[in-house]
Amino acid sequence: MNLLIYTVIGLAVTWALYSTYMYIATRASEGRPAEPLYAQFPALAKTRGKALVYCFSPGCGPCRPMSTEVDIVAATGAAVFKLDISKHPALSRELGIRAVPTLIVIEERVIGRMVLGVKNASYMKQLNDS
Repeated sequence: MNLLIYTVIGLAVTWALYSTYMYIATRASEGRPAEPLYAQFPALAKTRGKALVYCFSPGCGPCRPMSTEVDIVAATGAAVFKLDISKHPALSRELGIRAVPTLIVIEERVIGRMVLGVKNASYMKQLNDS
């Protein structure tokens, strides 16, 4: 029984440390210029206000349902761009993308926020509107 308790505690601590690392890593990218994205998405440079960049990989299981949600947000007329990181690994490294799915909020030509994990259309709409 003690081994089970230690295993559960170890897994919980590992998950907490990993989550903390990912939070800190994404926060470090915030405030950096969004210019590396302009070569891939020329329309992004012309976008006024906020824009969302959805970073995904075709082999990512959680990305599949989120791609549908991203399409819903894009259908409302929001500025949404899709970045397949498997086709652009150097760009994803430069941006500091460590996991997918990741949403990047571009504000005033800089990375305003990076959000990890699956999100629904209403959450993405809030990110774009706030």
